[in-house]
Amino acid sequence: MKRIALFFGSFNPIHKGHIGIGQAALDQQKVDEVHYILTPQNPHKNTAALLREEHRWKMLIKALAPYDGLVANDIELQMPKPNYTAHTLQKLTTAHPDHTYIMLMGADSATGLDAWKNAAFIKQFPLLIYPRNDISLDAFTSAQRLDVPLLDVSATSIRKTKDILLLKAWLPDEVIAYMQAHQLLNDI
Repeated sequence: MKRIALFFGSFNPIHKGHIGIGQAALDQQKVDEVHYILTPQNPHKNTAALLREEHRWKMLIKALAPYDGLVANDIELQMPKPNYTAHTLQKLTTAHPDHTYIMLMGADSATGLDAWKNAAFIKQFPLLIYPRNDISLDAFTSAQRLDVPLLDVSATSIRKTKDILLLKAWLPDEVIAYMQAHQLLNDI
């Protein structure tokens, strides 16, 4: 059975921190592949600051193209909005019963998992947790832990900065080029 980590996110835009997390999961042999699930509309987040989903999708594809085992997955782009993780998991497990799906998420998201729609169903899937926002991983006794250095960056800071040197530190070159070509970078 192929072990696939599902890394859900708005990827608004995808940055080097996201890629580093997926690469760490592969390097530490926690999974065979990491599927980055672009979530067009998260019911728990304000959608006003989201770049259009077609831009986020194209940047995701470009950013992951150089990496073996990191896969852009558009399943939620084909589903009704808002997107619920439980619905996506049901669809994936029905379509691919021969795969083992593992939820890859930050400790901040994992602490709020009980509030998610159909949380009991989601919790049936193994968790692979990475550190986030100074939240201790000690609380996640049944989850696998991912040892990964975190890049001090957020999508909000990326969208607000006008410092090209910071952007080059945070974003893959392909994403910067795409954002410049489509005027998504605050006049940089």
